[in-house]
Amino acid sequence: MGMIFTELVRWVFAALALYILLRSIISLLHNKSYAEVWAYLHLETLKPLKDDQFELTEISVPVTHWENVIGRTGSCDIVVKDRAMSRNHGLLMRDGGGNWTFRDVGSKNGSFLNDVQIEEPMKPVPLKYGDEIRMGATTCTLLPISLEEKNNNINMRRSDTRTMSAGPTFAALTLFQLLAAFQLAITVPAEALAQVIMAFGGLITIMWVYLGVMRALKQSAFEMDTIAFFLSTLCLAVVASSNPAALKKQLIAIALGVTAMVIMCMMLRSLSLTKKMRCLLLWGAVVLLIFNLTFGTFVFGAKNWIQIGAFSFQPSEMVKVAFIWIGAATLDELFQKKNLWTFMLFSGFCFCCLAIMGDFGTAIIFFVTFVVIAFLRSGDFSKLFLFLGAAFAGGMIIIRFKPYIANRFASWGHVWEPEFVDAAGYQQSRAMSAAASGGLVGVGPGEGWLETVAAADTDMVFCMLIEEWGLIIALMAVLCIVTLAVFSVRSIMEARSTFYTIAACGAMSMFVFQTMLNVFGSVDLFPFTGVTFPFVSNGGTSMMVSWALLAFLKSADTRERASIAVKAGERL
Repeated sequence: MGMIFTELVRWVFAALALYILLRSIISLLHNKSYAEVWAYLHLETLKPLKDDQFELTEISVPVTHWENVIGRTGSCDIVVKDRAMSRNHGLLMRDGGGNWTFRDVGSKNGSFLNDVQIEEPMKPVPLKYGDEIRMGATTCTLLPISLEEKNNNINMRRSDTRTMSAGPTFAALTLFQLLAAFQLAITVPAEALAQVIMAFGGLITIMWVYLGVMRALKQSAFEMDTIAFFLSTLCLAVVASSNPAALKKQLIAIALGVTAMVIMCMMLRSLSLTKKMRCLLLWGAVVLLIFNLTFGTFVFGAKNWIQIGAFSFQPSEMVKVAFIWIGAATLDELFQKKNLWTFMLFSGFCFCCLAIMGDFGTAIIFFVTFVVIAFLRSGDFSKLFLFLGAAFAGGMIIIRFKPYIANRFASWGHVWEPEFVDAAGYQQSRAMSAAASGGLVGVGPGEGWLETVAAADTDMVFCMLIEEWGLIIALMAVLCIVTLAVFSVRSIMEARSTFYTIAACGAMSMFVFQTMLNVFGSVDLFPFTGVTFPFVSNGGTSMMVSWALLAFLKSADTRERASIAVKAGERL
């Protein structure tokens, strides 16, 4: 009877997964980008002609961002063709309450507000409608939008927010979870049955309580949440197959992760509070890494675990949240050297600690995220080549003095050769063999054999998914991460602040590259670096951090009432 159920339910799993994920993905990517006008900037420029004559040109420019660079270079948000103006002359910024400020960024000829010179560069000066700012030979007057345009903004925002109905999707996901629990109840040892029921019952409870609370807070979009809950379901199934005793720990990690995400979303609603948190997070991350270096234990060649009694965690995973929080910056901070040097020094400290720990995989993820954040902060491609060159040199040094890492690179592309197949390539060769037996719908949850190989439920979880759940669901899991990446990139042009844009893209660079290392490393297309698949791999710290990083993506959701990270009526 159990064999017949397994044979039938494999196809049901694939059908439910396609329904749940395609519905969420299509709804998430259906989001339209509508350029809302927040104000107008009336420009009057005196252009010199021959014989000491001047020509006055006038134009009104719509202001479609909350943070705007004004200058004569083409990369500015508001470009003014005035040779007397600096390339990046000043910043025009709006807050959530509709208040405007202006900052001179240290321009050559200075700026004047209502004919009074702004003495201190980067000092915010309150700006009211009708005020005049003189920069070079141009006078800029801030003008409000009409009531009709304001109503049009609201109507367009609401019409563009077409989200899926969460009820049917959550119901389908609940059915998926119940069938998975029943299937695993057939395959796991009798003593683990109670843990399986507890884990899946607990996840279903967390999911529906979360939906109820978010609806009470008037949130209307649940695509990202659905994706995260689906991937977390696969995680519990993988843990049930490989290590049922860890199910309780993993369920607690999911609960803590969801809680952390909600708390972070509430904090990210206030940009001022978000900026104040940086100092606390920076020093907290420094203490965590130093504590790791002092008291950490080696696991698979890397000193990246802290063991306190029966409790263990990875400080480097938790530092990911601080790394993005510190790296993201508002537009005015991008012009401050102090903010840049703080991020650079903190990044260097993180790289050095990870190198000493021997955590090469996490170091790569941090570096890729650093490159993404550095580019978004500067927009300078030339600096990227310098960063990449330094990273290559550092990587060669690490490989030279870390034999464990050197062996991984030596076996790259050669795991089937006799000298590696039962040595450095043992895990990958077995992972690919198990994946080959999975086919489109897998052999069934709990029916595989890869779980007997070390790190099957963490570093090689992609192959374990293919073996037990099938290629369809495994690829859909990867597509979920890709979809979140596309959404974060699309948010760049719509953000209320560069902080949220940089944070969302930084979080997604971690998700995407971590997934690439896990997937391609397990099938020998990349060197095997031993990193986890976000939300799916077994590991409490990894699960909590994955949910926490999701908060950065939700803070970049531009749709009306789509995220509690945005106050009602605001648009990112």
